[in-house]
Amino acid sequence: MRNALVLGATGHIGNAVVRELLDRGYQVSGVGRRPGGIGNLTGLPIRYIVGDYNQPGQIDAWVPGHDVIVDAAAPIPLAIFNVFSREDQYAIAERRTDSLVQAAMRHGASLCYVSSPSTFKRWSGTIDQWPGHLIRRLHPYFRMKDILEERILLAARAGLRTTIVNPTWCFGPWDQRDRSLCLIPLLLTEEVPVTMSQILNVIDVRDVAAAIVRAIEMERYSRPTLLSGYNIPANVLFSWICELGGAKPPSFSIPSTIAALGGIWIELITRMLGQERGFRSLGPIMLSQHEFVPASRMLAELGVGLRPFQETLIDAIAWYRSVGYC
Repeated sequence: MRNALVLGATGHIGNAVVRELLDRGYQVSGVGRRPGGIGNLTGLPIRYIVGDYNQPGQIDAWVPGHDVIVDAAAPIPLAIFNVFSREDQYAIAERRTDSLVQAAMRHGASLCYVSSPSTFKRWSGTIDQWPGHLIRRLHPYFRMKDILEERILLAARAGLRTTIVNPTWCFGPWDQRDRSLCLIPLLLTEEVPVTMSQILNVIDVRDVAAAIVRAIEMERYSRPTLLSGYNIPANVLFSWICELGGAKPPSFSIPSTIAALGGIWIELITRMLGQERGFRSLGPIMLSQHEFVPASRMLAELGVGLRPFQETLIDAIAWYRSVGYC
């Protein structure tokens, strides 16, 4: 029996990975910040560890005795206008990543790093792409993801056995993030006033988890791998969710770039008004960065088939309702 350590066990992808590992016979230790965990861990036979990733020596104390580490808790800057300087955010995230890499190499564990599809996107220099490129330069999320993935790649070149996966937008059960970051509950309670003219790539979180575990078992140590699913227009997806959940879909559609820039202005205004936990522009910004993505070759190579997306949405709606989000 193999032992796995999952950082971010209460997160959406991390929780799905925990369940997939358990189904495949692993003993699992899951790390989170909340004492007692949260509802999506209820009933799961895991060892739950409470701790702060940024405390010196903390990660190194967790790793011994584990064959596999899954990092599904890489830092994500949610605010574009943070109370701390961006350099502080980057430095803290780099120290955490370096501690994780050193612990994995010291104790002979393999590492699966869950990254972002944003690291695949590059500006071609054409005029039509400049608004999206400008938005990427404004929000620290994108630079953070680029920096951390590059540090993992450097460690891989130095001998770390690492798998890097970059899933697109994950849907499905077990998501218990802050409700304000969850699209489906917001749509079903009619808190989303507009939709956008944008192609989105979506995938079931359970398919992502299956791909992660199979990539680990097959030792697919390589460059970052994009895990993509279905390409769906945003207005179609929003209407589909509302139809399945019995809600009225948004009445208006606007260009995704306008939505992202408008979100940035709203976040700036709320921050100027002293609302530290006010509006976050990352949601519309991430939607504006989506585009048509070819089918993932890695999923086929790993033997993971995409489940019907209607099933995904039905299960996701049932989950959000079970936890009182909608």
